[in-house]
Formats: sequence, C-alpha cells, structure tokens
Amino acid sequence: MMPTPSIRTPRLSAAALVRRLVEDPRKDERAGVAYRQLAVQIREAALDGRIASGSALPSERELAAALTISRTTVAAGYALLREQGWLHSRQGAPSRLIVPGVPVGASPAFGMEYAQSLIASTMTSAGVAPIDLGVASLPAPEDHLRRAAAAALADLDGYLAADGYHPYGLPQLRERIAQQYTDEGVPTSPDQILITSGAQHGLSLALQELTLPGDRVLVEGPTYPTALDAVRAGHRIPATLPLVVGDEHPWDLELLAAILRSSAPRLAYLIPDLQNPTGAVMSEQDRSEIVDLLGRAGCPVVVDESFRSLVGPGFPSSMAGFGAADRVLAIGSVSKPFWGGLRVGWVRTAPGIVDRLAAARALTDMAGPVLEQLVATHLLADPAGAVAVQNARLDRSRAAALAALAEHLPHWSVARPVGGVTLWITLPGPYAGELARRALQVGVRIVPGTRFGADGTMENHLRMPVTAPAELLVEAVRRLALVDHEASVGHRSPASGDRVV
Repeated sequence: MMPTPSIRTPRLSAAALVRRLVEDPRKDERAGVAYRQLAVQIREAALDGRIASGSALPSERELAAALTISRTTVAAGYALLREQGWLHSRQGAPSRLIVPGVPVGASPAFGMEYAQSLIASTMTSAGVAPIDLGVASLPAPEDHLRRAAAAALADLDGYLAADGYHPYGLPQLRERIAQQYTDEGVPTSPDQILITSGAQHGLSLALQELTLPGDRVLVEGPTYPTALDAVRAGHRIPATLPLVVGDEHPWDLELLAAILRSSAPRLAYLIPDLQNPTGAVMSEQDRSEIVDLLGRAGCPVVVDESFRSLVGPGFPSSMAGFGAADRVLAIGSVSKPFWGGLRVGWVRTAPGIVDRLAAARALTDMAGPVLEQLVATHLLADPAGAVAVQNARLDRSRAAALAALAEHLPHWSVARPVGGVTLWITLPGPYAGELARRALQVGVRIVPGTRFGADGTMENHLRMPVTAPAELLVEAVRRLALVDHEASVGHRSPASGDRVV
C-alpha cells in the first residue's frame, strides 16, 4: 500500500477539480467510457501541475453532482486510478492523488553542470554552436549602463573618505526606490527599504527571519525554481497553489483558502507581475482578495516584483499597496530587467522588519558594494530609455520565437504572455525531460517543467526564455524540432507505463 503523503495538501472541491479538467467526460457517458475519460483527465491534470500531487479529491457524490454524471461513473473512474497507482485511499479519509514514482515534495533538478558539459562535448564532436536557454537573463542596455557607470564613478569620490559600509544601503538609493513606490500610489519612506544583493537575497532573508525549519511556505505551481531551492535549503516545506494557466483568474482563490486551512503556511511567495515562468498577471481584484485571505490567515507574503520595471501604464498596481507593510514584503531588482551582472535589489516592508532583515544580513554580508549601488541609483533615476531598449529586445525575440514555434512545432501549445521574459510551452505529452536530454545532443539546453514545480509534475511543459537574440531562438526551435519526435516516442508515460506515440 502506498504511504500517506507527509506533506499536508488541501482537499479539492468538486468545482475546483472540474475547472482543472480539459475535456468534459459527460460526452462519453452514453458510450460507457466516461469513467476512463475522467481518469485520463485527472491524471493529465496532475502531470500538468494543475493538481498538486497529494491533493485530496472530492467525494464521488460531490463530483458526480458537479459534472452531472452518474455516481457509478465517478466511482469507476476513481477505481481505475487506484488500480493504476494514482489514487491512495484509506478508511475515513478522502482519497489522495499521487503521481506514481514521484515522492510528494520532490522536484528533480536538471543538472546544470551535466548539461553544460554535454553541450560542450556536443559542440566539439558535432560542430554546432551551443544555445543555452536555461537562463532567462537579458544582456545589458549598453549605452545606458555605461552612462550610469560613468556618473557613478564621478560620484564615488564623495564616498572614499568614509568606511564604505552601509548596512541598509546607500541613502540616496533607498530614497529613489521609496519615491518609485510613492509615485505608483504606494506611499513609502526610505526607512521601509533595505538594499540587498538582488531579489533572491531578499527572499532568502525573509525566509530566514520570518520562518523556521519545518514551516510550510506557500508557492505557486509552477514558480521560479531558485526560489524553491531557497525554501528547501532552509528545510522549509513548499505548499503548492497550482495556477490555472490561460484562465482569466490563474490564481484560484477558493483553493488558496483551502490550502491556508489545511497547510497553515507561515509565509507565502508569489509573483503577481509577469509570473515566472508562465507570464501570467494577477488582476487588481485578485491582489486585493489574496492579500486579505493571507492576512486573515496570519500569513505574510513576499511579492516578487523583479520584472515590474518592464511594464507600462495601465498595469495592475503594486501588490505592496494592498496590505500593511509588515504583511506584504515586496522584493525587486535591477538585475532582472537591466543586467544580471549588476547585483542590486531591495525589500520594501515595515521599518521594524527592515531592521531584522538588516541584522540577519550582517551575519554573512556586511553591506552591498557602493559603486554598484551608485550605478543602480542613476539607472533608476531615469529608467525609461533603458526599459525601452530591453522591451524592444524582448518584443523582437518573443515574436520570432512564436513564429518559429508555429512553423516548426505547430503541435506545441504556447501561452502568449502580455510581456516578460519567458514562454510557457505545453507539449502534446509528458516527455519534457526526455526532450531536454535529447536537445543537448543538438546543442540546446532547455529546462523541463518539472524544475518549476514542488512535486515533480509538469512533465509536459517547457520554459523558453526570450532573452536571447531573435535569430538564436529561431535556430534553437529548429534544432528542438529535430529531436521532438524521437523524444515523444522514446519517453515512457508515468500514466500507463507505455511508450508515448
């Protein structure tokens, strides 16, 4: 008998489960195969990450009523899932959906060192130049960065006579970031800003100060994989809120409320702006309701606004404006929108928490580099030109990648984001890991969807960054098309154990 999952996961309501089914099993009920269709749909939703592994399913009676099919059909579908090892049941408890062979909480990483070494050997043996689509990072807006660096160097003389340590960050940079929030309608004072070595650093400090080992941390599914790494490195347990990608409201408030009741997370980590990797954007209404739900559950939220600098007018308001500063910690960065080599980020929160985070930072990192903070100050003083350069790059590359995918891989489905740096691709079957391995043989490194989930699902997804030049992305898609068929045929589906054709 399969062991009961060690991570508490919510019970899906019948409405929430139906929302996650791609096809309606009612059309097959007269043919007597609706139960098989129901089982397939539930399996695919789990593999797709729309249902978190370990989730408790609704009762047979509830699901039958929601789908307006017979209870006998639902019972047969559940029985088939049990036979195939997908459903674990015990007396007096709801049945839980478990992806066979994937432990709850597992997230297999696609080894970077292995990938890079194989790409290098491929380039040597096959004579192809490597294309690395494993990192979603833009090149610098060169002219703007050079001007900011020259101005920062001119300012440096004013700091050389002092010790150079600014544990909270340079005062003028804190003032500049506070003014940005204020200009957006979120009144902020400089003492609410802590300068960090990037947004990831801010998340790590929040995890360290606001949670303890063994605590649950709410994350989206899929989410930024390095954030998942940070959660696990601190011996915290991710609790997943699966996103319904392509839906008008990808963040499911009903399911969020259930997770808050069942898992009682101590902290949440959300990416409401151009969500990484899906590109989804949280509506103003959902921002307000989610902050309210989290507040009533006593769960502070770290809001990752790393890509917010790239958005234009009419975009939803910063989530920092929907709750008290000690409950909504906004993290941002100049590294993501401008250049990864500029390691400057920030946390916006209540002054008392800023003090705690600064004290925690001092244990390992006394203060950030003065020169880089001066460069960031000048970039943020007038960011419009640099943002225009970066958005133009992204628009060209995104359009080229979408056109190439339509031409060479038309059977792949792509969520078309309003902006951001990634495309979230749905494959016609769960073979992303096999495709990623075979792609290395033609000199392309791409990361399968399993890397972006807390439970090892999403094997039918890929993330494609659009930060590389357009011509490079077109070539990458052409190479992926060369190995797509072999990958789809060679992969064994965890749903049935048979090869996927």
